[in-house]
Amino acid sequence: MRKALTTMELPQWIKNLTDPAFTKTFREEPKDTLLPPFGYKPIIITDTHSDKLKVKNSANTAISLQNINQLQTQKAWQIAFGPARSIPMNFVMSYMSGTSLQIIPIMTTLMMLVGPIKALFGIATAFKPVLGNKDIEGQVRVAMVIYVLGQGALMFIGIRKLNQMGLLPNTTSDWLAWEKLVDYNKGIESYSF
Repeated sequence: MRKALTTMELPQWIKNLTDPAFTKTFREEPKDTLLPPFGYKPIIITDTHSDKLKVKNSANTAISLQNINQLQTQKAWQIAFGPARSIPMNFVMSYMSGTSLQIIPIMTTLMMLVGPIKALFGIATAFKPVLGNKDIEGQVRVAMVIYVLGQGALMFIGIRKLNQMGLLPNTTSDWLAWEKLVDYNKGIESYSF
């Protein structure tokens, strides 16, 4: 078996690939004679300084800048609607966890509060891919406001759940220790018969 492999003739393309003299025989085509790649559209722009026509790549023109701005705007809105997409899930989770004072409902409720607070402090990090472009700065600011409103809605679900569980001190019975005792019998003499 080994003998058959050593006596086998190498194909011509392998010999040509390893031969430096063969690669020197190729002539280089001028760039003007090559066909443009599929999908390439050269744009002819007149130069204002020399009144000459110039051909530029479509990747370097205002059209591609508009595409980049459009993509960054779409990304900003995608980030902005992220919290709004999780509102139904969090609402169903808060409903299904019940109102009993157990560790699981309390922890899920606290996570509904802590998550949006962390997200609000990290809003610059969340929008970092789209910040810095002056062309779409106004749209990014509006998207940031929508993001804050979505996080606020998530926090509202958590606060509502804490209220249902009775963990928010919003009734007078929660504050009895700090109320002053009112003596209604002060100044009234009582007689016993």
